[in-house]
Amino acid sequence: MKHILIILISIPLFSCGQTEKKSDGEWKTIEVGDYLFDFPADFELVTGNGIDSYVGKIEGDSMWFGFDFGHYSDDFEQTPQEYLDKGYWRHTLPHQFMKVGITYDQTNMPKVDVINIRPATIQDSTIGKGCDYVAKCKHDTTEFDFAVYIPDEIKQLNFTIDTVDNQYRKIVLAKDPLNGTTGIYLRDLNGFNESINSYLALSMATSNLTSKQQEIALKIFKTGRHKNGRN
Repeated sequence: MKHILIILISIPLFSCGQTEKKSDGEWKTIEVGDYLFDFPADFELVTGNGIDSYVGKIEGDSMWFGFDFGHYSDDFEQTPQEYLDKGYWRHTLPHQFMKVGITYDQTNMPKVDVINIRPATIQDSTIGKGCDYVAKCKHDTTEFDFAVYIPDEIKQLNFTIDTVDNQYRKIVLAKDPLNGTTGIYLRDLNGFNESINSYLALSMATSNLTSKQQEIALKIFKTGRHKNGRN
């Protein structure tokens, strides 16, 4: 699983934005890179030193969020659908057709096409015990079924993905908030850099939460918006 690298160096706290009254107490706006978020009033911004991005944390009395804003920000785990579409399992398909004595590279790997993918049933235990999906594949004239297992680190997360004001947004919520990652990834669809083939994006995440704290984190994430109000 990927992790957000944060380097923090004894830097003072900065209070940002205006404070407003909400039903659950005072909240204020904090700027994180190109984005604005509303946080409970006890949260403060702590900036840090990153190698190729803007990093730091936003710290409250009982929880904190680490963030990384740049062109290499972590987009967390693949969703189950992303894993089915482009996950590592696809790269293992040609291996069973490799022949002894041949040196393989990208130009001569055995070609395997994925015809379709379906959820596994109990009867599919003969294909792969406990598999999550079954892919019907074809190599030359041979069709075969291949068992696909979704990695546990993906199964441990709930995902929400959408696009808001031309910002791609992925929110991940650990099914066990105490032990898993809860975070948001925002990518500016106008911020693609062709020279490095990457988008300008923000990752912000936390862990070791109670269920109540995770609810607050989700509420914070949903306030996220681009500071220039792009659409």
